[in-house]
Amino acid sequence: MKSRLFAPGPTMVPEETLAAVGEAPMHHRSPEFRALYQEVTENLSYVYQTASSPLVFSSSGSGAMEATVANLFSRGDRVAVVEAGWFGMRWRDICKAFGLEVLSYSVPREEGTDADDLASWLAEQGDVRGLLLTHSETSTGTFHDVQAAARKVKDKNILFVVDAVTSLGVHELKMDEWGLDAVVCGSQKALMCPPGLSTIALSEKAWAAAERSDLPKYYFDFRANRESYEKSSQPRFTIATSLVKGLGVSLRMIRDEGIEAIVERHCRLGSAVRAGVAALGLDLFSRNPNNAVTAILPPKGIEVEQIRQALLKEHGIRVAGGQGDMNGKIFRIGHLGYYDRGDMLTVIGALEAVLAKLGVPVEPGRAVAAVQEGWGH
Repeated sequence: MKSRLFAPGPTMVPEETLAAVGEAPMHHRSPEFRALYQEVTENLSYVYQTASSPLVFSSSGSGAMEATVANLFSRGDRVAVVEAGWFGMRWRDICKAFGLEVLSYSVPREEGTDADDLASWLAEQGDVRGLLLTHSETSTGTFHDVQAAARKVKDKNILFVVDAVTSLGVHELKMDEWGLDAVVCGSQKALMCPPGLSTIALSEKAWAAAERSDLPKYYFDFRANRESYEKSSQPRFTIATSLVKGLGVSLRMIRDEGIEAIVERHCRLGSAVRAGVAALGLDLFSRNPNNAVTAILPPKGIEVEQIRQALLKEHGIRVAGGQGDMNGKIFRIGHLGYYDRGDMLTVIGALEAVLAKLGVPVEPGRAVAAVQEGWGH
């Protein structure tokens, strides 16, 4: 039986990328790797839609989140965090770990952030050095309108920091045009690479903040890593060269498809899955769903693990469960990165078969037809 991964990360990886990762490792100080590293950096600038040169580290996206806090803020800074799920809470916990004063703006997990309300709340908080939020909340399948929030938050002293781990390469994100100051991502999502690399892009305003920061850092020191790249187009330390090689392949594929076409494809992927789920009589958890992952409530009387285990055992399909206190309450179908219409037909068709076997009344073929309709022209 084929193994099919429909998690929100790690995600499926193109065969060409896997082949590149499996080649003999490159030396990180060789001319060949220097050229590759520069190409990867330039292509990341394209994906981020920024004139700056993003940093690349051997870490998960959470490492990039921690590094961003450590480099942009100083002891005693007050920061505002949008808490709307597991990863909003991760921003909160990282900031607290570094001794920052955290002001929490709580949003119901099934709802998106109201930009007007956020801006009004923020204006009442006094001196705030940063606003940290999540563009696509993976734990709930909810979309948060970063562009609208950035448009409303006018305080020039506030650093606008975005977790785009499951939104970069999925939803439209124009870092420079929208005035975002720091955006983080991970390799194992829409960048179509195995886990192990994180990427961070910074505005000049953020770089100025990094000059003032007095929080401890060494490996993740942004200034030192920037200096290394500007001097020699090389990473400061040994990096996961095989993963960089794979990322290089995936980024070329992204350039070839075009970022606008990729955003449109993900719009169709999300629409197709949601149409199939509705045709099965299931409800979404989120009232403002994103196009990276769909969070689904199980039918009454059916446990989430029954569905997940049946999909895996009978169809070789692995979907994700809920995180934290959402465990056992939802299951999540990831569709970001290396996915197309055929993949959505496969996962929804398998879900239909599993639900029928579990005794849920479904109309054979209706959900698959709905996926086709949801995909559009």
